[in-house]
Amino acid sequence: MRTLKITLLLFLSVCASRYGFGQQPENPQSVYQPAETFAPGFFTSNGNEYRSASGAPGPAYWQNRADYILRARIDTLSEVLSCKETIEYTNYSPDALSCLWLELDQNTYRADARSNYYTSGQRTQHTEGFQFESVRLQQDGRITSADYLISDTRMQIRLPRDLKSRGKIRILITYHYQIPGVFGGRNDYFSTRNGKIYEMAQWYPHMCVYDDLLGWNTLPFLGSGEFYCEYGDFDYSVTVPEGMIVAGSGQLQNEKEILSPQQETRLQKARQSDTTVLIRTPQEV
Repeated sequence: MRTLKITLLLFLSVCASRYGFGQQPENPQSVYQPAETFAPGFFTSNGNEYRSASGAPGPAYWQNRADYILRARIDTLSEVLSCKETIEYTNYSPDALSCLWLELDQNTYRADARSNYYTSGQRTQHTEGFQFESVRLQQDGRITSADYLISDTRMQIRLPRDLKSRGKIRILITYHYQIPGVFGGRNDYFSTRNGKIYEMAQWYPHMCVYDDLLGWNTLPFLGSGEFYCEYGDFDYSVTVPEGMIVAGSGQLQNEKEILSPQQETRLQKARQSDTTVLIRTPQEV
């Protein structure tokens, strides 16, 4: 955001220096329209049943939903993450959808990724991105192989039958990918004197947003910025070698399998406390 502000101020200062003292533009035939360039981008009408003119939800507001089940495994010898993923997608829009779009963030590390030409300095190390063993659909009680097309960091799935309003569909994906080294940024691993540390972000395909403003939001992931995502529930597990410590968001479901009795007691105390309680102390790590 800081860069954006600086760029905008510089642009405005250039405009002022060229045109602020009564000078005529160098190109009198310019089609440049400042009112359009700096117009509010989202809400240009008086609102409708989905959104009011202020942008607040209207009486018929809707939002699609994506629920995820993720069963991941990390091989610390080959540095590969593999996963079985189930996405249950619910179409709350009034539209029948003939296709679905997914974001494939790991593909930003491919040698042919668009992000190589956007970020400062082209990467010298790459991976092959997501590698899919299977992509299937469960629709109307039937499981079929998905007809899909991958373009950069996006996947389009062409549905055999339209997903009607209020309809549900499941996407069943089996995949793996090579975990980037330190060049991965928020998805990487590196060695320390106490062992390897893994930072795992952007590690599963996720649904693009379909909304009443733009339809499918399919901008490619360029390696910077954050995500516009559907809401939903996440049920995930991560299998790693014994002795590794995993930190992740959510509520732990199997503490008896992975914590000592003393650590279990601390966890119960933490659930009732509004102050920090260490489950594993630095000495135990």
